[in-house]
Amino acid sequence: MNKLLLQSQQCRRECDISHGSGSKLGGQFFLLACRMDPIAYAELLKESGNQVLKNGNFSLAIRKYDEAIQILLQVYQWGVPPRDLAVLLCNKSSAFYSLGKWNEAFLAAKECLQWDPTYVKGYYRAGYSLLRLLQPYEAAHMFFDGLRLLQSSQDQAQVPNFLVGVFTTMSSDSVVLQSFLPCFDHIFTTEFSAEVWKSAIEKLAKKGLWHSFLLLSAKKDRLPRNIHVPELSLKSLFEKYVFIGLYEKMEQVPKLVQWLISIGASVETIGPHPLHALMRLCIQAGENQLFRWLMDHKPEWKGRINQKDEAGCTVLHVAAAHSPGYPIK
Repeated sequence: MNKLLLQSQQCRRECDISHGSGSKLGGQFFLLACRMDPIAYAELLKESGNQVLKNGNFSLAIRKYDEAIQILLQVYQWGVPPRDLAVLLCNKSSAFYSLGKWNEAFLAAKECLQWDPTYVKGYYRAGYSLLRLLQPYEAAHMFFDGLRLLQSSQDQAQVPNFLVGVFTTMSSDSVVLQSFLPCFDHIFTTEFSAEVWKSAIEKLAKKGLWHSFLLLSAKKDRLPRNIHVPELSLKSLFEKYVFIGLYEKMEQVPKLVQWLISIGASVETIGPHPLHALMRLCIQAGENQLFRWLMDHKPEWKGRINQKDEAGCTVLHVAAAHSPGYPIK
């Protein structure tokens, strides 16, 4: 292999891209790159691809990753670590995903794992791509495989992302849940830390995945006792289940809200007149245990029962309006 020829060809293509973008410094930048060995140049392309990926230029990022991959493939016999190729392919998968090209994203993630089956981010990218392709069973395989790798790793930072993937998948399809029930139950015997679960809960809430929360809250007794999530907001939950429309499993929502408040969610985050909203939830769910529990555990709220909403109604008016014989005005 002619090393100088290889460098020259790659450099010339990158210079064309750079000049096409109108960058004054691009030519000098890539002339410097031409003096590098191919592996160093591939690293330069990867870093450049990562930057344009962050900037939202996903197509250009893919081109840069592809060039870096081609370089490493041509010099693979020089001792290129498979992990280097896996990282590039995983990044390429992320770019395809951002473009909405789910199949291409999955294929890149799959190739990433073929190069390095221990690169856990590949399982994450493959899992979410498969979810978009409406293949929850295959997605579940990816998320659980990734979790198994992480259980034997000192790095627990990625565990919350995989837990979110698992709960998203399990709550989307009851058949998938039944198929993976032993794997799902095993999660709660792994003894992930309270911080890991806190992060997973925050991520689920940020994505508005309240359906997944119903599945998680059913296992709350098997979670660490010291979970505290004070930044948790209940606003989107009430917007989805109380203010907008009824939910087919409405009877489960009050228990979910009670648990979320018990681990730190603030009642104020429900929105204006939170007690009125809580009473409406209880009425829709056909129970009043949540309201009684709140008055017992948050007695400071008792003084707000007589506050009126925009229609001039107190909480008692809301309750009475749904009682038999109450005149609706």
